[in-house]
Amino acid sequence: MRADCRVVLDACVLIPMPLADTLQRMAEAPRLYLPRWSQAIMDEVTRNLIAKWDMAPKRRASGRKNCAGTFRKRGLRATDRSSTR
Repeated sequence: MRADCRVVLDACVLIPMPLADTLQRMAEAPRLYLPRWSQAIMDEVTRNLIAKWDMAPKRRASGRKNCAGTFRKRGLRATDRSSTR
């Protein structure tokens, strides 16, 4: 089974790592959905990591890069537009 239903992953599901990991795995082959997010969503993730979890600015850049790298390794990608339609 392979699903082509697009689902927007908002910041509230990208920050808790266990949930984000589960959702990413569900998007791997055979995928259950096509995850999408925007640059604005990733900016919100970054702001929340700093504000709520006191992530240092230096770690912020590497954490964001690692998150994006994990998505890419799993064949997932962000939308190129700010609109996630």
